[in-house]
Amino acid sequence: MLQFLAHSARHPRMRFAPMLLALATLASAAPRMSASTIFFSGNLRTDATVTSCGAGCTLGNSDSDFDYAQFAAVVDSFTVTSTTMMTAVSYSYGGGTSRSGHAVAAGGLEPYLSLFDSGGNFLASTYFGITCPDGANSYDGHCYDVALLGGTLSPGTYYIALTAYANMSFAENYGVGNLSDGFTGIGSLQPDEDLHYAFDVILPSNTNPPPPVPEPNYVFLAGLALVAPFFLKRMKLLADTRA
Repeated sequence: MLQFLAHSARHPRMRFAPMLLALATLASAAPRMSASTIFFSGNLRTDATVTSCGAGCTLGNSDSDFDYAQFAAVVDSFTVTSTTMMTAVSYSYGGGTSRSGHAVAAGGLEPYLSLFDSGGNFLASTYFGITCPDGANSYDGHCYDVALLGGTLSPGTYYIALTAYANMSFAENYGVGNLSDGFTGIGSLQPDEDLHYAFDVILPSNTNPPPPVPEPNYVFLAGLALVAPFFLKRMKLLADTRA
């Protein structure tokens, strides 16, 4: 391509060809569908969406990081558009680079991940997941990052909860109820850990649906139709001049 552009700069009849080629390329480009990897990160203390610490108790500024590790949870949602397997992989304890390409510091939470459907029904957690999955790093002599195996998910909305190990939901602990019932409050934080977290939700077969009508393509096509006669006429004049 570079040789083509250099050649066109020396030959006036070809100066407008790259522009026409670029317009035609943009006009014919179709939306791409790709697998989805969603990165979540933050701090359990500042991001907590569940802050209940018992009857009539709510975590606040006066509570310690250890209190937040014991009781708090961050609940996020994600959307599945095509039936797909689902895995979530954490990076907060050992740090490193996530599969989505984000750098993560070591020394964060020993995480516990839980998956729920759109109705808040418990589906899976890292209780039966994988500790120290492929790509995980050790910190302070241990490898405590985890992988949650979510199985096959149908299109819809799902919730994933991040807590400190081992603050599981009541729905999982009792086998009844749902996400709205809260968490058991048995999380822990070691002295060499802080409350930062990071994990990927990996949906290998998930696809982003194309827009219903790729209107920008029509704009480029219309522009190409309008300017092409001018360019062709200009190129003919240049050719006649050189002749």
